[in-house]
Amino acid sequence: MADTDRAARWEAATRWARRRSASLAVALAGALVGAGLYLGNQAYIAAISPTSCGAGCVTDGSVPLGTNPGMLDVEADIAKANRNATAGGSYASVVLLDPFTFSTSGTVSQDRMTDELLGAYLAQVAANEQKGATPIQLLLANEGTSGEEGEAQAVRQIESLEGPDHIVAVAGMGLSTVTTETAATALEGDGMPMFGAVTTGDVFYGADYPGFYQVVPDVEAQVQKLLADLKIAKGQYVPLISSDQTADIYSTDLQNGFKTALNSLAVLRDYPFDPAAPSQQFAAIATTICGQPGGSPVVLYAGREAALPTLVQQFQQSAGCDRQNITIVTGSDANALPADATTGQSGISGATVTVEYSDIEDTGNASSQFRAGYSRWLPPNVDARPLCQSQPYDPWAAATYNAVMAGVGALRLFPGPRSKETVLRNELEVKAPMPYTGAAGRFGFSANGRLASADIPVYEDSSGICSPVPARP
Repeated sequence: MADTDRAARWEAATRWARRRSASLAVALAGALVGAGLYLGNQAYIAAISPTSCGAGCVTDGSVPLGTNPGMLDVEADIAKANRNATAGGSYASVVLLDPFTFSTSGTVSQDRMTDELLGAYLAQVAANEQKGATPIQLLLANEGTSGEEGEAQAVRQIESLEGPDHIVAVAGMGLSTVTTETAATALEGDGMPMFGAVTTGDVFYGADYPGFYQVVPDVEAQVQKLLADLKIAKGQYVPLISSDQTADIYSTDLQNGFKTALNSLAVLRDYPFDPAAPSQQFAAIATTICGQPGGSPVVLYAGREAALPTLVQQFQQSAGCDRQNITIVTGSDANALPADATTGQSGISGATVTVEYSDIEDTGNASSQFRAGYSRWLPPNVDARPLCQSQPYDPWAAATYNAVMAGVGALRLFPGPRSKETVLRNELEVKAPMPYTGAAGRFGFSANGRLASADIPVYEDSSGICSPVPARP
């Protein structure tokens, strides 16, 4: 593409951003907000002076996303890094689009939000330590709670800030839900490169959403890894406990993946549940499963971690499960499960439960740069304990680090105008198979946006201890 063509497209994008900002201004707070949006995020924040950045808001870190001390610490450092990055006037921006409003009924904890913020910040620091490179501003777009109710407004604000803040990529992209599909459709239409951090749904890559790059192993790859060595006999009864929320693509893909892999081998029995009120349903399911002749040593779980402790507890408490050994097999959302969830309860007759799950990153091989940044930064307010003994660094932080580094790296692999079109074109022109330095080594993408290679670790929580799954005989 000629330089004049690039300049024309950049100018067109800027004019479009003006029109979007004008219409959004009416929806938000009038002409003052619109002017702030056109002038960029710093002016926007200064103009409306919000006390917090709730659902649909985009901030440079100077306005808090909430009140959690750990999140506030990371946001303060992001705000400082952004002031330094934009001080010279020449910079590019990467946006982290994720749920950042905590809800007790949601599926994303404040620790997980903090981990994602930390991973993005460490990537920004690493990018800005490169001498002579364009400084990177990191903007934070809050989709709201795990329900992502602020997704549409957040995307509109990203589009409005695109020209004045030189936005070249969006990282994160939220959870694997239908709301994320809506966001991906809108950003795809705008030609925005997207680098999903923890989106594991099978549809989230370039074939379905051009410009969407898969940074972590998808559910299909996880299921293949989980079942590769699992000893299931021909005709074996295997229960499949599945969330009935069809909008949750992660859970639906897990359910479909298990069925596709095992339908011709095992006798699968479906047990649907409502994640909003699982306790009574899980109690009945546990009793039924344990009451089958010979019980069932393997239980497949296609749902979020938020409901998993309740399921474990019901198997542990059910008298009908007494002296049975049950292994619950599930996907990467379970990496947030406290290891002590599998600790046996004294005085209660029930099953001994092990949870076996795939994960999205193996941080045991973390790069020296990531290790140094992670260890140097951690303040007292952030829980630095690994989720598993073999995961010295949080996998969600590592995945978000990789997403931001991919967005930055695609911009820097080739010289050229600092526009999102350049990022997308450069990404597609990459010839090196593993051009990016991530949290745990180098990584890259295939032509359709899939992760080029996936090292999928598998762990188990057993008797209150998390460790790699031992080799099966």
